[in-house]
Amino acid sequence: MAREPSAGTVRMYQRGPDHNALHMHGARMFNGRVTRIDVIVPLRDAAALLPGCLETIRAQTLLPGRIHLVVGPSRDTTLEVARSAWSRDARVLVSKNPAGDRGSALNVALAALDPETEAVAMVDAQSRLDPAYLERSAAVLRETGAAVVGGSMRPIGTSVMGEAIAAALTSPIGVGDSSFHFEGVARDVDSVYLGVYRRTILDAVGPYDAELLRTEDDDMNARIRASGGRIRLDPSIRSTYIGRQTLGGLFGQYRGYGFWKVALAAKRRDAIRPRHLVPAAFVLALVIAGAASLVVWPLALPVLLGLYLAVLALVGLATVKYALPTRLLFPLAVATMHLGYGVGTWHAVLQGRWRT
Repeated sequence: MAREPSAGTVRMYQRGPDHNALHMHGARMFNGRVTRIDVIVPLRDAAALLPGCLETIRAQTLLPGRIHLVVGPSRDTTLEVARSAWSRDARVLVSKNPAGDRGSALNVALAALDPETEAVAMVDAQSRLDPAYLERSAAVLRETGAAVVGGSMRPIGTSVMGEAIAAALTSPIGVGDSSFHFEGVARDVDSVYLGVYRRTILDAVGPYDAELLRTEDDDMNARIRASGGRIRLDPSIRSTYIGRQTLGGLFGQYRGYGFWKVALAAKRRDAIRPRHLVPAAFVLALVIAGAASLVVWPLALPVLLGLYLAVLALVGLATVKYALPTRLLFPLAVATMHLGYGVGTWHAVLQGRWRT
C-alpha cells in the first residue's frame, strides 16, 4: 500500500513559480500539445457511484496517466471501494481528505501530481465520461489554446422524479442563462461542467479555496479568467451527470449553492450575475405576499403561487421532452431549485457572509 498516503494529513497544493509571469508568458503557457491527462475524483459517500465512474474512465480512448481517488469521511464503504480499485490498477492513487470538502480534495490530488502531468480532468463520482472525453479535451486544448476546456452538463434521471429534475437542470426557467447547462456551439464561457485544466494554469493561479464549500470551482475559474486564461465549452467533450433523484436532495443542494455564492461574492464581487438574485427575490416576494395575506388580502399568497406554478406547468408541458408524468413533476423540481437557492442566499445574507 505504498501508494496510499497516511490518514489524517491534507497536502495543500502550492502556487507554482510561473504566477508572477503569467501575463508575460501567457501565450506560451496556453499553447502546446497535451499528451498526459490525470483524472481527479473527489469522493464522499460514493460507494455506489464510484464503480460506474471508474468504468468510463478506464474506457477512455486516451488513457489517463493517473487516476486520483481522494476520499473524504464517509458513512459507507467508499474507502474500501477505492482501495479495491487501487489494488487492481497501477494507475490508481488513493488519498485521504480529512476535511471532506471538494476544494480540499482537489488540492490533495494536485499536490500528488507527477512532473509529467500536463493537464488534469476534474471528475465527480456521479459523472459518466464518453469514451473520447479525454481525447477530445486534449484536442480542444491544442486547437484553441484555452486554459480550461469542457462540455455541458447532460443530467440523467433514474426515476420519474429524477427525470423531472434533469429536465429542470436543462431549462432556462430552471437555471437561467448558465451557459454550461446548454450545449449549443463551441464558445468561450465563464465555466464548464467538470473541466480539464492545463497544469501550467493551475501552477500559476494557486490552490482551490477550501473555505468555499460549494463554489470553489467558480472561484478557480474566475481567477483563471482574471489571469488571462480562456475557458472553452465544446459540445464534442461529452459526459453525463447522475443528479439528485429526490426533491429533498435537490433542495439541500441548491440551498448550498445559494449560500456559498454569497460567500464567494464577498471575495469576488464579479461572481454575481443577475440570475443569481432571482431566487432570492422570489423568496422575498413569497414572504411579502404571505404577510399581505395575513393583514391585507387573504388571496395574495395563493394567487402568487398559483400564477408561478401555472407558468412552470405550461413551460413543462410545452418544452420538456419526457413522458407526461415527468412533465407534470417538472414544476415541483423547478420550484424546489428556486426555493432552495433563494433560502440559501438569504441565510448567508442574514449570517453576514456578504462581508469580506
